[in-house]
Amino acid sequence: MTVQAQILDVLGRIRREMHTAIVMITHDLGVIARVADRVQVMYAGRVVERAEVHRLFANPTHPYTVGLLSSIPHDGDQRLVPIPGSPPNMLHPPSGCAFRTRCVHAAEECMGDLPELKPVGESMSACVRINDLQIGAVR
Repeated sequence: MTVQAQILDVLGRIRREMHTAIVMITHDLGVIARVADRVQVMYAGRVVERAEVHRLFANPTHPYTVGLLSSIPHDGDQRLVPIPGSPPNMLHPPSGCAFRTRCVHAAEECMGDLPELKPVGESMSACVRINDLQIGAVR
C-alpha cells in the first residue's frame, strides 16, 4: 500500500506539473475514487457506463457498476456482496447485453441489439432498461 500511494502521488504530481491527462486502467475502485476525474466502466470489453467519478460512486446508472460498488466493503462492514454468475465466454459472446446473464434486472429486450451508451442525467449508460429501473446509490 505504501508503494502504491507513492506511485499515485508521483503520477498526480506529474499530471499537475505537466498539465496533462493520465489514462489509468485498474480494477481497484479505491484508486479510481482517489485519482480519477472521469470513469469508464467496462464489462466484456465494452464501455457500459461513463461518468464523473463522484457521480459514478454516488449514483451508478448501470447494473454492473452497481454490482461492482456493492462488492466492496463500506464503513467497516466487511461483508462482500458478490455479483451472481460468471463472466461470459468471450470466444462465444452472448447476444445483446453481455451482462444480462448476471443481471437481476435482465429482461427479454436485453437479448436484442448491443446496447449503446445513452445519456442518463449527466452520465452515460449502456443499459436498455435504464428508464425502467430504480438504479442509484449503492447500499
